[in-house]
Amino acid sequence: MRRRKSLTRPGQPPPSRLGAVVLSRASRGDSDLVVTFLTRDQGLITALAKNARQSVRRFGGNLLSPGMAAWYYFRQRPGRDLAFVERGEANPLSPALPSDPICSALAAWALELARAFEVHGNPASASVSLLLRHLAALARTADFRPPALEPRRLSLGFSKCYLELSGFAPSLDVCHLCGRTSSDIWHWDPVIGGVVCQDCQDMMNRGTARMPEGLLAALRATSAHDGCPQLDEAQLLAAELFFQSLASLHAGRAFKSRKVLYELLAGR
Repeated sequence: MRRRKSLTRPGQPPPSRLGAVVLSRASRGDSDLVVTFLTRDQGLITALAKNARQSVRRFGGNLLSPGMAAWYYFRQRPGRDLAFVERGEANPLSPALPSDPICSALAAWALELARAFEVHGNPASASVSLLLRHLAALARTADFRPPALEPRRLSLGFSKCYLELSGFAPSLDVCHLCGRTSSDIWHWDPVIGGVVCQDCQDMMNRGTARMPEGLLAALRATSAHDGCPQLDEAQLLAAELFFQSLASLHAGRAFKSRKVLYELLAGR
């Protein structure tokens, strides 16, 4: 049996073997890739994968594809932001990637959220667990028919729970201005960071978006990403756009995956 050739130079410590989820990748030159991973112990790791586009042996099986969860061997140098990833090993317990285009776009949204809010060097065990459960749920869902409500409900629940975990959740329990818990009509705005009752909305000098009936109660009842409320399409769209705006406001960037999602939905 041929032994795997060691990539470690004499005198160097062996690379660190870490479980990670690939969040994104970008080409660098003709054959290299710069890949961003999310790990439990070290949060984000951005690493250079040399000759990755030509190396089936080291990164075969799409191990550097966004959404892939596997074992990776990292070499990190003190004081350097860019690490090196030397090879990957498939993890048989990792979830499969969603195959339906809409589910793939929803998975891309989850990966973009993590890429925007996680930090290098900050442990992210809870975020990794939430992300892996969500990717597995998207891969299992059988509702690929238009308008693909079930995977979108899953995605909405993930968005709410992830922003809560990241410390950027909107206030949905009471009116942001007066503290009222009940109102016939509710409004919300990502700049406000929560909901306002109709009376407070009437006193404000600027407009906010009116929430569809029943949406606030459904969102208040959502406590886990796999316990999504049975929202209809109008409620889903309103909530998706709100959480998208909220995430963009805090991240200071737009999310490309949402544009892809709505283009796919419009074409079905």
